[in-house]
Amino acid sequence: MLNENDSNEKTITLHSGNALLEIVPEVGGCITRYCLETEEQVLELLRPATKAGLAAKNPVEMGCFPLVPFSNRIRNGRFSFQGQQINLPPNFPPEVHTIHGHGWKVPWNVTEATEIRAEIEYHHFSDEWPFPYTARQIIELTDSALTVTLQIINSGKTVMPAGIGLHPYFVRTPLATITAKTEKMWVNDSENIPLCLQSVPETKLLNQGLIVNQNVLDNLFTGWNHEVLISWPEWKTGLKIIAEAPLSFLVIFTPQDEDFFCVEPVSHVTDAFNMLNRGASGHGTKILLPDEVLEAKISFVPELG
Repeated sequence: MLNENDSNEKTITLHSGNALLEIVPEVGGCITRYCLETEEQVLELLRPATKAGLAAKNPVEMGCFPLVPFSNRIRNGRFSFQGQQINLPPNFPPEVHTIHGHGWKVPWNVTEATEIRAEIEYHHFSDEWPFPYTARQIIELTDSALTVTLQIINSGKTVMPAGIGLHPYFVRTPLATITAKTEKMWVNDSENIPLCLQSVPETKLLNQGLIVNQNVLDNLFTGWNHEVLISWPEWKTGLKIIAEAPLSFLVIFTPQDEDFFCVEPVSHVTDAFNMLNRGASGHGTKILLPDEVLEAKISFVPELG
């Protein structure tokens, strides 16, 4: 269902059971709210967008945004692909690296909106990123569960490097935990670019239930089994995240002195395109043929009580 919010942006509202979901396609294809209404309280399963964030059209103040055609950072916005030098402009000052692709910074078009399902898409034409593509999000509510299907289609005549992911924000409470099975973590340099892959104590903490307020992370984890449990003991509520391949990597962002944290299923390592050019392995970059589709599905399943 389409309506307008206080900032005169078109909002898609989905309802199913006691779940409510809101999307503002014109602001980066962002989800702005996902909550459950119980008899006792309203449970905000994603951090809800603020009125100020909506007015500023600021994607980092929303509940979730898509990562296309790559996730996280490309060092200094530069990489070489099959002999072609690509130079991307910085897009998140004062960050010197190009970050999170295009999707979060552009309006998306609505192609379908019903009570429980919405489909939105973005068409990218050749510019500094010389590979045209179409990105699509299919967002569905089933009972209280949310499913987001991400697609990127190579609409050009040459091959293109590609990656996808999702960047959800969660409400930070004093006892909130993240539980996930992972094997190793990429240790970053001073500019949050991966430096080396290591076995670290954080992987054991994640397996047991990492307490958000006791750990400061902005790192990518490998060997992930495609499931995460976010727990809010104060609310007696959990949210299971299930991500299908190729989303085989997990970014965890727990910044200090903030009211949120992020758990991001992604298809490749940070700065993967430069790793590809160096001949490294394990980076996760997908090389799409013309008309080829890269697709992934992420489900969010609430657990109450």
